[in-house]
Amino acid sequence: MEMERLEEVVREAGELALRKMRENAVHVKGRGDFVTDADLAVSSFLEERLPALAPGSVMVSEEGDTNVPQNGKLFIVDPIDGTTNLMYGLRLSAISVAYREEGELRLAVVYNPFTDELFKAEKGKGAKLNGSEIHVSRDVSLDDALIGVEAGPATATRQKAYFERLFQLHAMGRGLRLTGSAALDLCYVACGRLSACAFHYLYPWDYAAGWLILNEAGGSFTDRNGDPPPFAGRVELLYGSNGALQPQLLRAMQGAEG
Repeated sequence: MEMERLEEVVREAGELALRKMRENAVHVKGRGDFVTDADLAVSSFLEERLPALAPGSVMVSEEGDTNVPQNGKLFIVDPIDGTTNLMYGLRLSAISVAYREEGELRLAVVYNPFTDELFKAEKGKGAKLNGSEIHVSRDVSLDDALIGVEAGPATATRQKAYFERLFQLHAMGRGLRLTGSAALDLCYVACGRLSACAFHYLYPWDYAAGWLILNEAGGSFTDRNGDPPPFAGRVELLYGSNGALQPQLLRAMQGAEG
């Protein structure tokens, strides 16, 4: 499958998201969990267009089929990562698409249509932002790190344990940033805007594309044990960094599981 064709489809999806955003229709899925007409329209558009890029492929998405097969040709999609930001007009939302074949991530695109920033990566060929190569920061200590964080729905006990560790991170480094988009956080680590990121309860569509982009930019993304994240269900704790900071980050966040 050609990266150029995938990039073209994702850019078209971004144009659709911008048009639908102006209608601003919101539907409640659960407490603190929303879906907009933009989410639904982009999901339908990608479900129609993506399979043609890789015949025999299937698509899993936050707004569609959520069962992630372990083999075959697969698109892993978050139509709008940062839906709440979209609802409030914050320019921190992105369309996230990863292509995986026989268990290996091959291509990834994360596109913020509001800023017209398109991050992309192809396995073994590096990562780019709007056509220019990107690389992670050279920070070697959490003392110098600006860290992106996200927090998903969880019990009060687990939230408390997670945020207590985040407070320690805040005290150690140069601060925390909660953007509301895990995909963008991973891309920001990939291009050096952030040094690291910490996530609480993500699904594969939240991190698949950003994971490949970060890896191809020289970074690291693991679960709390330092292992690659699974492509199954919701993962409680995930961490990304420029690679050099990964051991320090994992140590600093020990006990965050509650």
